[in-house]
Amino acid sequence: MKKSKRKFFQQQLKKLNETEKKQLYKRAANLRKASQVDAMKRKHSFRSRIDHRSNWDNESNFEKKKKTPKMDIDDWALKVLEEEGIQTLRETCRHREDLGEYSEKYYGMIEEVMPAESLVYSEGRDVKCIIGPEFSMTQKSDLAVGDNVYFSYAKDGTAVLHSVEPRKTCISRPDPTKAGIERVTAANVDKAVIVAAIKRPELRPSLIDRYLIAAQKGGVEPVVCINKIDLINEYAKEKEMEVLKAYQEIGLKVVECSAASGLGLDKLKESLASARSVFVGHSGTGKTSLLNRLCPCAEAQTGSVHNGTGLGRHTTNNSKLYHIENNIWIIDTPGIREFGLWNMNPDDLKWYFEEFDYFAENCRYSDCSHTHEPGCAVKQAVEENQISRTRYQSYLRILETISKNSS
Repeated sequence: MKKSKRKFFQQQLKKLNETEKKQLYKRAANLRKASQVDAMKRKHSFRSRIDHRSNWDNESNFEKKKKTPKMDIDDWALKVLEEEGIQTLRETCRHREDLGEYSEKYYGMIEEVMPAESLVYSEGRDVKCIIGPEFSMTQKSDLAVGDNVYFSYAKDGTAVLHSVEPRKTCISRPDPTKAGIERVTAANVDKAVIVAAIKRPELRPSLIDRYLIAAQKGGVEPVVCINKIDLINEYAKEKEMEVLKAYQEIGLKVVECSAASGLGLDKLKESLASARSVFVGHSGTGKTSLLNRLCPCAEAQTGSVHNGTGLGRHTTNNSKLYHIENNIWIIDTPGIREFGLWNMNPDDLKWYFEEFDYFAENCRYSDCSHTHEPGCAVKQAVEENQISRTRYQSYLRILETISKNSS
């Protein structure tokens, strides 16, 4: 921060009262914590690169990086003031002070999370709550659609969210913009409906596999939903669906349907009965279109697939919870093109491909990674078509990606 800017924000800091300063430093501490996690990850990555080189004894090969000045908590506080502004801080603190007038807490479930506020379903109605300062820096990790929360009303009638119950399940991924930060897509869901399209965009088993792993890690039951089956004839469908037999063989439920024609929607609705589910998948697969067919009153915005590339367009911007009949709750999420796995160790990946387990017992080495080792029974099973080659290739690609990210 330039000296002129620093002097300006130091003057702003002096204008704050004790309560406002307390909330400012809480935010600063959260921001510093997130930065430290990021720094540790970069440090680990640097050390791993050194371990894989043999000539580091030669000092000419080692170039020391200039150390950046350490920031103390006051520096972080000034950074928060720079990013958010003094008025935003004072407005939030005013609502926090007003909470002291009320002892009653209300219970609800988050329907949608937006910058600085959230929509909460409580006692049959929607309540817009501002987000307390304790969540301001960690909002994408600490608050998610599906979270069970408590809020209270300030004197002016403003609802302020101030606490979250521990999650039972979740679907999450690494934040694509901030290393070392978890971004939670949906919380407390029973089922993850992985929506893929038979055509436009092309079926991507590797993305399905990534979602399956995320669902297993988060304690969520996965369901594979193949949409747009009206776009191909029976002969072509049989050929395209061949790749999905591997998922049925390991006991996964695969539902074929069409949001356009309505075919198979009854089966999909039956699989979602009395459950809270989240629709996830590639952009353009028709997640929101399926939601609109299941719940016409949702009237969620949809978009078309790009005519030239066949890729989906990003239409849904925020995850949002909808209440359907028969006690069905559905969280609609923005489509993505890449899905990273949160906190995944390369050595643990093989355990998420359960069809490997039976054959892995006969591998020559107990810690076999099923990639290059001689005497690998899993690789032999792939060659003998006892394990899906598509699933195995997906395993290798995911392993390569997370190995790079962890090194």
